[in-house]
Amino acid sequence: MRNTGRTRQTIFMLVVGALVVALSLFCAEMAVRYLVAYDADGACRLTILNKTLYLKPFRSPVNAVNGMLEKYRSGRSYLMYDSTLGWVQRPGSTSENGLYHANRDGVRAGSSEEGMPARSNRLRVVLLGDSYTHGDEVPFEQTWGAYLEKKLTEAGIPAEIVNLGAPGYGMDQAYLRWKTSGAAFHPDLVIFGFQPENVKRNLNILRMFYHRPSRMPLSKPRFVLDGRHLEAINIPTVSPDELFDLYAHIERWENRRYEYYYRTADYEEHIWLKSKLVAVVMALIGQWSAEGKDPAFYAIENEPSQLALAILRELQSDVERQGAAFLVAAFIPKWNFQYVSAARPLPYQDLLEAVKQRHDTVETAQQLYAQVKEGDLNELFAGEHYSAKANGIVAGVIAEAIKERQSTKLPSRGR
Repeated sequence: MRNTGRTRQTIFMLVVGALVVALSLFCAEMAVRYLVAYDADGACRLTILNKTLYLKPFRSPVNAVNGMLEKYRSGRSYLMYDSTLGWVQRPGSTSENGLYHANRDGVRAGSSEEGMPARSNRLRVVLLGDSYTHGDEVPFEQTWGAYLEKKLTEAGIPAEIVNLGAPGYGMDQAYLRWKTSGAAFHPDLVIFGFQPENVKRNLNILRMFYHRPSRMPLSKPRFVLDGRHLEAINIPTVSPDELFDLYAHIERWENRRYEYYYRTADYEEHIWLKSKLVAVVMALIGQWSAEGKDPAFYAIENEPSQLALAILRELQSDVERQGAAFLVAAFIPKWNFQYVSAARPLPYQDLLEAVKQRHDTVETAQQLYAQVKEGDLNELFAGEHYSAKANGIVAGVIAEAIKERQSTKLPSRGR
């Protein structure tokens, strides 16, 4: 009888425990369902503490893209479709928020009414790169390009900066921008803004699969390596009129195999994903797992780094054939400063060392971090990009490097 009583008590405790667990899971499931949000395509996301998790199964952003494309069709957007580059600044345009202007030549400038001045004896410098070079989130006067022009002139090197950086560009697009329009400015010096996250963009064609919050629906070109040769994919890029159908029938797209960030399995329905709690746990595991894979992703022998080095090699070769000098300015994004502050190697340290071995390179990370008071990184950033203060520091470092190289006489077309 005593054993029977103990058995009943054990069973009772197990049942109570199971009910508590089940009730807890049910409450957690209800809480998650209350907190998640859905977009026009039924894609589900959860935002907590300014961090957003995108839950599987993913949805192709068909309806979202259709709405975004309208501004590109209107002819009034700051960026416009380009059959080679994917997108580029519209000549004589201003962004919706009034912060960015492209002059009549499609160059970032202080006014959309400006044009490039006639060639003079000033040092003409073309800047290539992404949003860090373009100067996102600050007005033109606070970009590092504008500061560089001022600092060089003050140092007795009259200079003229041509900023061809563009939001969202990969290294491939920056290289092609040089080919399509940069060389026509006949610069004395070309500075490539190397922001290592762009290495990931080199494997991407449709930005909304790589960066889900993106408002850029247009496709981009990409390269694949055929030995040492760069083979172009998705040129001409998909036109705005064809994009809606592409997103709606992504499985039929001939270039889908080159889109590194699209995986069919991520879009498949599974019974366990009916639980939003399970979907959140899977998203968290996926996020933690992805963060730990960066060193392997950037490993020098793997495709991402080899492709990046090949693009830089071809860019420098072409720049020098045109009679200009080539300089790489290495930037560090906000989320990587934790490595600098802890004196730990960056996830892409080997790639950065390879770039420095192959190209004349200026690093800016240590100078930026040295200027931070009490470890407050917010002084260096205007949102996700460099602040006016950071851009001033970057410009100072690059100006000093150019002054040092003046002793070797940078080529000058205007003198």
